[in-house]
Amino acid sequence: FVLVLYSHVSRVLLIFKCFSYLFFALSTGEKMDFSQNVNISSHNYLCPNDWLLNQGKCYYFSTSFKTWKESQRDCTQLQAHLLVIQNLDELKFIQKSLKPGHFGWIGLHVTRVTSQGNLWMWIDERFLVPQLFSVIGPTDDRSCAVITGKQVYSEDCSSTFNGICQRDAILTHNRTSSV
Repeated sequence: FVLVLYSHVSRVLLIFKCFSYLFFALSTGEKMDFSQNVNISSHNYLCPNDWLLNQGKCYYFSTSFKTWKESQRDCTQLQAHLLVIQNLDELKFIQKSLKPGHFGWIGLHVTRVTSQGNLWMWIDERFLVPQLFSVIGPTDDRSCAVITGKQVYSEDCSSTFNGICQRDAILTHNRTSSV
């Protein structure tokens, strides 16, 4: 009974998620092509066209030079947010995916300057874990972070760089798997 209930709930959630993306596409006039279909174990994860898929998340590397706030706004219009790096595997994937010499805004900014140093906060209101990486360069209360293929740097939030957007991939159950 629990397995059958779980299967029905999963399908309802999937249908709801698909309708929400469809509604977004229709309401904004945006063409959303979920053609990147990658099979991972018994599930299919879908990302919009021109997005990269990794570990159940979709990543979009913008080619427009914008400020940090403008980049975050662009990501929001794509039903996403600036990149929040949660672990070393994700950090390595992003750095490997960046073109050499390119910088990308991530969702990290200075929230408070203290005598012991600066407190970096992600846009989801979690603090940066120093073991993940260090932000290089001078910082003040107008500092945001950019990532390259090798490091993460502090930059003035009003500077212009390409943004890196992130959102969850759409999960669909593999039709060949048993229920």
